[in-house]
Amino acid sequence: YNNMNNRGSEWRRWDLHLHTKGTNKNDCFECADMASFCKLLFKKAVEREIYAIGITDYFSIDRYKEVKAYQETILTNPDFSDKEKAFINDILLLPNVELRMLPVTDRGKLVNIHCIFNPEYVGHLENDFFGSLSFKVAGQDFKMNEAGLIGLGKHYDANLDGKAAYKVGVEHFITSHDRLQELFENNTKLRENTLIVVSNSSNDGNSAYQKHYDLFKDENGSLDEVRRVIYNLSDCIFSSNVNDIAYFLGKGLDSKDVIKKRIRSLKPCIHGCDAHTESKLFEPDNNRFCWIKADLTFSGLKQIVYEPEERVKIHELR
Repeated sequence: YNNMNNRGSEWRRWDLHLHTKGTNKNDCFECADMASFCKLLFKKAVEREIYAIGITDYFSIDRYKEVKAYQETILTNPDFSDKEKAFINDILLLPNVELRMLPVTDRGKLVNIHCIFNPEYVGHLENDFFGSLSFKVAGQDFKMNEAGLIGLGKHYDANLDGKAAYKVGVEHFITSHDRLQELFENNTKLRENTLIVVSNSSNDGNSAYQKHYDLFKDENGSLDEVRRVIYNLSDCIFSSNVNDIAYFLGKGLDSKDVIKKRIRSLKPCIHGCDAHTESKLFEPDNNRFCWIKADLTFSGLKQIVYEPEERVKIHELR
């Protein structure tokens, strides 16, 4: 387990989409508190040999900060063996913020966009990201930070207290592809420290059955252009679907040249368990584990953008 960071670009299991206790939507975790959740999380990470984890939440990195704080005291934690502590201490934790964007399908579904950030850039996110995206309702702009989400919740029900208002704000906040594109075009530092991943359209929990490449079939003009812009903005795709993997590598419906022309670049598909319960931690559907060949750093992860076929495999075995 020792010195995993010094071993360079090896195939390791990464899980880049995992929610925690206290997540802002669909929190079905049963652990009594965050400490007991973190203990379980890291015990399972050691058991499954997970080297990198994307701590995910909607519109927030607060849960990421809590898990990170727990990790930072791991060496003095009596609940773990020395071997476990050494492994956990070296796990790469990445903040993954999940956003919902305006409908881009003719069935009116929302698309989920994830922003995986460089942990070293976390101190800038309150200003550069959360305070720079807003949602306009009835002529009023509500920022995507805590105060803005509380204000949005109170807009819908003035009688709510802060916590309840925040939850309602989370349910209603939506961004748009053009606003997101503008934000990243105007802040190159933010863009350099962000991996943008487009997820499946949300459809009452059945998103696993929505294929990304289907969105490029039977398209109609304006809708296709919106889709194209979103995929153009994205670096990666959250999908374990074999047809998606082939399509975005230019081995499916469209050639590599067509893909690059339409959506800027070939895209790696990555995958995570999307856990909202303890039993789902590091247990993706159909054991479709995500193996990445990269250094355990944010810049290591970014290499998958430049070598999408060589550095990512989604498979039960390595």
